[in-house]
Amino acid sequence: MSIVTKAIVNADAEARYLSPGELDRIKSFVAGGAQRLRIAQVLTDNRERLVKQAGDQLFQKRPDVVSPGGNAYGQELTATCLRDLDYYLRLVTYGIVAGDVTPIEEIGVIGARELYKSLGTPIEGVAEGIRGLKNSASSLLSVEDAAEAGSYFDYLAGALLG
Repeated sequence: MSIVTKAIVNADAEARYLSPGELDRIKSFVAGGAQRLRIAQVLTDNRERLVKQAGDQLFQKRPDVVSPGGNAYGQELTATCLRDLDYYLRLVTYGIVAGDVTPIEEIGVIGARELYKSLGTPIEGVAEGIRGLKNSASSLLSVEDAAEAGSYFDYLAGALLG
């Protein structure tokens, strides 16, 4: 739930107008909107490059993943791994645009740990791939934008690790 929706729901539940503090938080949220949209656009425009770079980083750091018996061994499983990284990059863009981790939590984290466990997929490898996305994204963004985006990548990796 966005900061705007939260403030409205809370105020309405108490049958009151928005407080000065709530209005200030909404003002800050709106003021940061251009930055969040710019970051999401850069990540979206460069998604193929980011996913490839993150996959390359993951496979270098975790060669066991692409070795015989690994969860990304062979073209089909490697493609599945890269598809998952693309999915998580998309979730990060949702969180950035919303200015909140709720979309990441509700769409991508709930149930993902259990799914990966049932498939025997090492969650640490998934988190490593997400950190690779963050590193690759940082190279395309200003320091300020990279810091903003980085918190969403960090949240996602941490949430998956539980």
